[in-house]
Amino acid sequence: MKKIVFISGATASGKSDFTHKLIDNYFNNAAILSIDSIQVYRYMDIGSAKPSKEEIKKYNYKMINLIEPSVNFNVNDYLDILKETVENIDNTPIFGVGGTGFYIDSIKYGLFEEENEDKEKAIKIRKELYEKIEKDGLESLYLDLLNIDKEAALTIDRFNSRRVVRALEVYYNTGKKFSELKKQRKRKLDIEYISYIIDIEREELYNNINKRVDNMFDKGLLDEVKYIINNYNVDKTNTSIQAIGYKECYDYIVNNAMSLDELKELIKKNTRNFAKRQLTWFRKDEKLENIKRIKPTDIENTAKEIMDFYKQ
Repeated sequence: MKKIVFISGATASGKSDFTHKLIDNYFNNAAILSIDSIQVYRYMDIGSAKPSKEEIKKYNYKMINLIEPSVNFNVNDYLDILKETVENIDNTPIFGVGGTGFYIDSIKYGLFEEENEDKEKAIKIRKELYEKIEKDGLESLYLDLLNIDKEAALTIDRFNSRRVVRALEVYYNTGKKFSELKKQRKRKLDIEYISYIIDIEREELYNNINKRVDNMFDKGLLDEVKYIINNYNVDKTNTSIQAIGYKECYDYIVNNAMSLDELKELIKKNTRNFAKRQLTWFRKDEKLENIKRIKPTDIENTAKEIMDFYKQ
């Protein structure tokens, strides 16, 4: 059975820097699993805050640059690749680092199987649901979910179009409520784990986010999105373009929807709101299991706990 050390937290909280310091000072044989739904895409480096090529090599990153931006990739696909990847890692410790709470949750607790799934029908349903978002707005779709499956609606981030669409897609495709199927989850990975959440002050987190967005534009975020649009024929129905930073740039480039200054402020605002939702997700996880909150300076004590975990 493999052991994994999860280090999670809100976007721009310093998860990667913290893990790099642990490896630099204590664990030079470690590997890092990127638990990020956007870093799996090639050419989407700036907007996903992907580690540099040098960092990927130095810190032995896995689960990065797996697919093209035109591929609609989901958590089930991610877990299939992750399972094979983890089974072939001999390094210790294995760090699972990221802020995609749904992916972390699925690694720990598993997914349900859609026995009546019709993949062609699912694609058609998904397309129709996104068209409805374009026409009537996401709130309209969320109200549909609230009427169909209130239990699922109350646990899903109402501002996350992918999650809302997914819950409705499952219902329309299988005839079963998403909330009912979720209770039948099975783990794909046989693992032991300990979990940490990077805990920083809200003001510091928001300052980090604002600086990160400015830095992304300085590095060429708009050129990155233009390259993806021009070379991979993506639009807002593609999973890759639904990510914060990319969907706003798409509207700016394709639809001329706002000024450059408005674009930057919108991404900052949406990222801050996303960080709030991440923090809510992790608080929910704290109620389910023993997750330890740590400060960015808690390197030594955390390293000792990880050493003890691997000695058990």
